[in-house]
Amino acid sequence: MDVSFCPGCGSALGDAAFVQEYWVAADRHVVCWCPSCALLCTVVLAAALVGTEPEH
Repeated sequence: MDVSFCPGCGSALGDAAFVQEYWVAADRHVVCWCPSCALLCTVVLAAALVGTEPEH
């Protein structure tokens, strides 16, 4: 698992946390629930990131 900490409060996602991983095409989606702050979210670990800002 690549998501070890809550994206909301930064607490470690230990044994009490809910973490489930699934794939959509080449992207990995990690659904996690943090017992410290009760945040339920999906973290997307994209295969590629395309930005809209010009390179300087």
